Amino acid sequence: MNSLKLIKKGLVFLTLLVAAVSLLSGCDLFGPKNEPTVLPPSALQATDTLQANDVVTVIISNIPKPPDPHQERIREDGTITLPLVGQYEAQGKTQSQVQKELTELYGKYYRGHVVTVSSEARYFYVTGEVKMPGKSAYIPSMTFSRAIAVAGGYSTFASKTRVRVTSADGKYSRRVNARDIERDSSKDFPIMPGDIIDVPKR
Repeated sequence: MNSLKLIKKGLVFLTLLVAAVSLLSGCDLFGPKNEPTVLPPSALQATDTLQANDVVTVIISNIPKPPDPHQERIREDGTITLPLVGQYEAQGKTQSQVQKELTELYGKYYRGHVVTVSSEARYFYVTGEVKMPGKSAYIPSMTFSRAIAVAGGYSTFASKTRVRVTSADGKYSRRVNARDIERDSSKDFPIMPGDIIDVPKR
């Protein structure tokens, strides 16, 4: 009888032990890993606004004898100069905001008109050992770590200590130790339109 009781107690203990191990295996005992969050490019594009040096095109249509399309680069003070309207502040506004405001402003001169505003797309590039290399839409708040996240994060063979960031005109280039940024987010830095981030192989 004593032997049976011991066997039963052993089976109960073993069952509890297996259940405990199963629960713990689904938990990260050492806390969350410090890996960059992968952000879909669409989530970043939604906040895009016009900035100085962006080239914008304004087209007025749906009226007899519409004026020629107006194309202009936004000046450093954030403004453009439009026919009839004059100086207009475009910086910091989305294309849809500019379309709405210009539709109202041109309402003094036209009826039933349609205003379409477009701008040259701005991109940055991530090449080399990332999961989704290529170009992505730029937004003003883009940083090095966010750019890597948009590119899907590092591949298994990435050399994080020898990343190179080069400006669009090639006049600026810096070597980046991405591990330092992972350890200290204050070392993160802005990425500019046209920048190329190259992640070499180990």
